[in-house]
Amino acid sequence: MSYYKNIINIISIAILTISLSSCKKDFLEVVPKGVAIATKTSDYERLLNDLNLNSIASVSQIVMSDELAGFAPLYSPGTGVLNIADQKAFEYQDDIYLPTENTSELTQLEKQLYTYNKVINEVMESKEGNDAQKKSLRAEALAGRAWVHFMLVNYYGKPYNAVTAASDPGIPLIKIADVTQTTFTRVSVQAAYDLIIADLTEAISDLPARIISRHRMSRAAAEAILGKVYVYMQQFDKALPLFTSCLANLSNASVSVGLYDFNGAFSTGGVFFPVNPFTGPNRTNMQIDQEVLYLKMFINFYSYFFSGIPISRQTAELYTTTDLRLNFFTASPFPPTGATYPNKMMRCYGKYANMGINVPDVYLLKAECESRRGDLTNAVNDLVALRRTRMNKNVANAADVPANIASDKVALTKYILEERIREFATTGERWWDMRRLSVDDTYKSTVGMVHHMYDATGNIVKSYPLRPERLTFRFPQYIINANPGLQQNP
Repeated sequence: MSYYKNIINIISIAILTISLSSCKKDFLEVVPKGVAIATKTSDYERLLNDLNLNSIASVSQIVMSDELAGFAPLYSPGTGVLNIADQKAFEYQDDIYLPTENTSELTQLEKQLYTYNKVINEVMESKEGNDAQKKSLRAEALAGRAWVHFMLVNYYGKPYNAVTAASDPGIPLIKIADVTQTTFTRVSVQAAYDLIIADLTEAISDLPARIISRHRMSRAAAEAILGKVYVYMQQFDKALPLFTSCLANLSNASVSVGLYDFNGAFSTGGVFFPVNPFTGPNRTNMQIDQEVLYLKMFINFYSYFFSGIPISRQTAELYTTTDLRLNFFTASPFPPTGATYPNKMMRCYGKYANMGINVPDVYLLKAECESRRGDLTNAVNDLVALRRTRMNKNVANAADVPANIASDKVALTKYILEERIREFATTGERWWDMRRLSVDDTYKSTVGMVHHMYDATGNIVKSYPLRPERLTFRFPQYIINANPGLQQNP
């Protein structure tokens, strides 16, 4: 129990540190006072090396995904759930944060926007650097701004629907680093996507082809982001060549980037070895994780020891016994008492927490695009390439896709979507899939629209339906108070 409390204390201090550094009085916060004024190209380089650009504070979507269930005996703040906000998010309540709270998903993202806009608007006039250096830094900032706007419009705008995007309220687009700005008007979802695409399209050609750091934007990372943007717009023909180029560019790296083969990673001496019985596989250092292409790190309590929101029975049954990803799950809640979850539910432990670009995501999105376009052979090849690194190699044909699925476009696409759940369960990635699939007539039926709460014997004691309105976050009250003219979501 003391070990459990120590972990909570350590992570709580980390979150408090992030929160204190993120406090603000308005929609866009000021960079901390007292720092030197950037004048040289090297100053703008240092701005992009700021580790705050690679961290995310609040991430409510991780408990909102449909692969999860509630476990009533541990469903209380500080025990099996982080806080009240996570409970409200899991229950799909209208407002996640209390009116007195002054931090949210906006907190870190809006601070990052300030830095990116400062570089975008100033670096070309900086001293000492050459044009190529300046263009490269500006391209990094453009792609970084695009990623932030992409996250924000997927938090606070409706899922992209080509029929309604031009009239659906999106987000305020922040394009200048001006701390005196006090009026923020929401543009449409379409206008937000238009700027995101424009920023990424302009940036890609000037971005470094060589991947030198997970902290810095590379051409491959920007291609993957733009590919995801097009997937969310259901423009799979535009997305596919971007994912293809991204994967081709992974070999041009001075850091190790690619897929881990879990057969070796979980073996004695492997990168995930040893597996701690309480906190899981040894996969906590995102700085060296080769499956991370572009780092946007967050703290995920539900991938380590918080046990009140495990994966559901339906999710557990998506895995076969030959799937090595099961090493990231345990049937035992934490702290261990000898009891196990009912209904095959399991908690996750030892999974990485990165909201940026992950290599498995690129493989699966590429396969999805191919399947949707009818290129089933290449879709299966890409899917199997991933699965061979996830399934027990000592079991014949474990990674293969069943023939009846491999030959059917809709069945194969659904199988790929299920593979995404198997790969990303408890990371929050499924929430973004739920949003985009909710407006997809062919695949909207794959989205779960309810969270169930179970007691210790496996009986449903309460259910929380997901109304379509709650696929979009409402702005927290402190933002509305500071910006009374900002249009609130239903």
